Amino acid sequence: MSTRNSIYECGLPLGRRAPHRRGRDLSRGRPPRLFPLIVEGPLGLDFARNGRASRLPRIENSALMGSLPPSLHRLRLWRRAAIHVVGRPDWIFIKLHCHGMDPRDENAMYGPAMTTFLRELLNECSRRGDFVHFVTAREMVNILLAACDGKEGNPAAFRDYRLSRIDSRPAASTAR
Repeated sequence: MSTRNSIYECGLPLGRRAPHRRGRDLSRGRPPRLFPLIVEGPLGLDFARNGRASRLPRIENSALMGSLPPSLHRLRLWRRAAIHVVGRPDWIFIKLHCHGMDPRDENAMYGPAMTTFLRELLNECSRRGDFVHFVTAREMVNILLAACDGKEGNPAAFRDYRLSRIDSRPAASTAR
């Protein structure tokens, strides 16, 4: 099976060419047997460039770049991809990416465009009654594993479900 907008187990032996291109979707009630897990970023077509209809669609691939800053319009496209564990459609995963820290991308990564997007995102989530969780790769895997195990509730409760932080000890006290 070829994949798009999926979360799945790597399907072929790692020694074979392009083992990540195929695999079995992660499903509720069936813990994964093979690793690594592949979490694809949203991929689709954008027919409304900058909110205006366009005859020629642009490929939306969840890249954050100076020429493609985050926006609520793009968020709607990412949500529409609905990447989730089969049987758990209420926990949607949106994986974004960038291609290094090119100075031309600063605005999209941590400048005014990102600040505006985050403010609008939080306002939108508040208005809709949605939740958004920003997680590390480790936390995301834990939430995926919890979804496969049929866990219910707030996904944030499963950030440390199986894989703990490498250094989970409290910071050493500097008091003498």
